Amino acid sequence: MTALTVNDVRRTPATRNIIESIIIGVVLTALSYIVGAEAHWTLTQGWQLWLEIFAVFTSYSCTYLCVRERRIQYPIGAISTLAYAWLFYEFGLNGSALLNLWLTVQLAYGWFRWRSDDDARPVTLVALKWWPAYIVSTVAFYLVGYWLDVSSGGTQVWTDIVIVTGSILAQWLLDNKKLENWVVWLVVDVFATYEYFTAGLTIVGFQYIFFTLNVFYGFYVWYRSRQASNKPKIKFIEESWQDDGIITHQYVSGGTKAQAAYYPCTGPDCVACGLHTAPEPARV
Repeated sequence: MTALTVNDVRRTPATRNIIESIIIGVVLTALSYIVGAEAHWTLTQGWQLWLEIFAVFTSYSCTYLCVRERRIQYPIGAISTLAYAWLFYEFGLNGSALLNLWLTVQLAYGWFRWRSDDDARPVTLVALKWWPAYIVSTVAFYLVGYWLDVSSGGTQVWTDIVIVTGSILAQWLLDNKKLENWVVWLVVDVFATYEYFTAGLTIVGFQYIFFTLNVFYGFYVWYRSRQASNKPKIKFIEESWQDDGIITHQYVSGGTKAQAAYYPCTGPDCVACGLHTAPEPARV
C-alpha cells in the first residue's frame, strides 16, 4: 500500500487530460485531411497545408482541454491562434486574421482569470443585469469590425465579422467560466463552417463541424460542473492511498473526525482529485 498526497491525486487527471488532448488532436486532424482528400475537396498546398494542419491540431487539443476545464489550454490556444492568424491572412480572411491576433492577447487575460486547476473558478451563469452591456458591446464590435474588414479588402465580410464578434463574446464568457459561452460558440461554429469551406480551407471547415458537435458535449460537461459546484463542499481530506491500482480517499464532509468516510476515486469527477463535491458515503 503506497501513501499518496492530495497533490499527487489531483495532478494525475490533468496529465491524463493532456495526453488525451494530444491523441484527439492527432486523430481528428488526420481524419479531417483524409476525408477531404477522399472526397476530392480542394486542399491547400505546400507550406500553407502544413500551417493549416498545425493550426487545426493545436486547436483540437486546446478545445478538449477547455471542455475538461484545464488551464493549460491557454498557452496551447495562444500558439493555435497565432497560426490561424497567419493562415487566414494568406487567404484574405482579414477579419478572422485580426480576430485571432486579438484572441492571442485575450488568452493572457483568461490565463489569470481562470486561476490554477487546484483553485479553479466555478462555472456560473451570466447575471441578467449584464446582458444589455453584452448586447451593446457585441453590436459595437460588429460595426467597427465591418468597417475595418471592408477598408482592408476582406473577401467575405459579413460572415467574417459575425465570426469575429461572436468569438470575442464567446471567449470572454469562457474566460469567466460562464455556461452561456457554449451557446455563442454554436452560432460562431455554424457560420465558420460555411465560411471556411467556401474560402477553400477544407481542413479548417471540417474541423468546425466537429466544433459544432463539441458544443453540446462541452455544455453538458460544464452544466454538470455547475450543478456540482453548487452543492456543499467537503471540509478536508483526511487521507489518500493506493492499493492494487485503486485510489481510495478518506475525507470529512462534516465538522468532526467521526464523520469521516471512505470513498473510491471516481476519476475526473472525484472530489479528492480536485473537482466537485462528495457523493453519498459508500461506508462510514
